[in-house]
Amino acid sequence: MITPARLLPFAALLGLLALGLSTSCVPAAPAPVKVKLAPMPGFGGYLVPALAAKLGYFAQEGLDVELKDVMDFHPVDWRSTELLNSGEIDAEICWYHRTIYGIANKAPAKAVVLLEDSPGISIFVANKVKDQIKSAADFNGRRVAISDGFSTKHFLTDYIATRVGGAPDSFIQVPKEIQASVPSIVNGIKAGQVDVVTIMEPKTSQLVASNLVTLMYDLNNAEGTKKALGDVWPTRCLYVSPEFIKAHPDAVQRLVNAVVRTMRYINTHTAEEIFAQLPASYFDPHLGNSLRAADKAAKLAELKNVLPTFARGDYSIPPTSAQLVVKVVLDTPFDDSDEGKYRAVAREVQVKPEETYDNSFVEKAMRNIK
Repeated sequence: MITPARLLPFAALLGLLALGLSTSCVPAAPAPVKVKLAPMPGFGGYLVPALAAKLGYFAQEGLDVELKDVMDFHPVDWRSTELLNSGEIDAEICWYHRTIYGIANKAPAKAVVLLEDSPGISIFVANKVKDQIKSAADFNGRRVAISDGFSTKHFLTDYIATRVGGAPDSFIQVPKEIQASVPSIVNGIKAGQVDVVTIMEPKTSQLVASNLVTLMYDLNNAEGTKKALGDVWPTRCLYVSPEFIKAHPDAVQRLVNAVVRTMRYINTHTAEEIFAQLPASYFDPHLGNSLRAADKAAKLAELKNVLPTFARGDYSIPPTSAQLVVKVVLDTPFDDSDEGKYRAVAREVQVKPEETYDNSFVEKAMRNIK
């Protein structure tokens, strides 16, 4: 007996009967492969799964992707690789260097496809001191608005300074209340309390609008990142646990295929075309289905600013870049915060770069998907 759920559309059924075929000859469609994916907040994290769903790439790969929020399972997001290993989530889109911390803390993850090869960071110098600060080598003793002592902005600024001849960790981190927002940073610059600012979008554009700073290092694209760091910097990527790779290689391949299709769409379309594919709720769920014009303009501008950070053409983790990230992490004197201590374990374990990624899935996808 054929249940209602398996009944073919009436027109299709008539066509089969006309050909003298039995409905029993029609194979049942395979059930979609379910994957629980946790995207990192921000354009880089949510953009790819939102587009993959809207453009039908998940469905094309036979995937049923359920988006998860790591904060629903754990009070801090920086221990999210534990969720990969316990099964609460299957995959995550987040910063590549978290694979290093996960491995060090016995909650390993491997990056399987790269989304961004630039960290989206800008380093500005206050105009009132730009004649005194010619490069990061001059950051010694200067007051820098740079976020927390465990942050990527902090250790990349320190790495750039040492790379051009400056002393390690030689700058002064300004108080949190000064760097809490762009208005407070602007007030700090005006008061002579801030000499250098390391910042990311959407705050970057707000700071530029103050006309109080001059760009010194631009890590918003591959060219600028290579110039500042010596190589591209794997930023947001898709990663999974080694155990998930062993148990579900087909699911990993399907997911990577969908991401590669989405990345190629991003690389070949304008910000306006990409933006048109995204629902209002993508930007702010509180707005429902009606994004205000001012918000829409601001979000479109932000998207235009972050698109250059996305990898183009090759979505594998470059081995030399993996070596760079591991080296910087192992050389970083993280602060004594809980997250800083969690990250510092990587120095004790001495994580190897080749443990942090598996390019076999993305290489297959790039080779086979036309």
